[in-house]
Amino acid sequence: MGTTGVLIGVVVDSEIAMVVVGILGAFIGGLVGWAGGRIFLIIICFGVLMGAFLGYRTGDRDILIIASGTGGAIAGFIGAQVSLFLKNK
Repeated sequence: MGTTGVLIGVVVDSEIAMVVVGILGAFIGGLVGWAGGRIFLIIICFGVLMGAFLGYRTGDRDILIIASGTGGAIAGFIGAQVSLFLKNK
């Protein structure tokens, strides 16, 4: 999550945003990991990376941002379903 925060700072071209959002993302990621949501977080990160890859292929920065967020949201939904399935076993 910290890496995602740093990349947001890179996209908006602000060094202050890289530091602040990177620290905030690392804190939130640590909190999720502490709560036991590591598989859920990995699935979301994979979705963000897939969305970023597809958005990068378009060549437009705005589409890159939207595609990354959409990939994370869809992966979050799938991750919630997977975590519910794994708890039932």
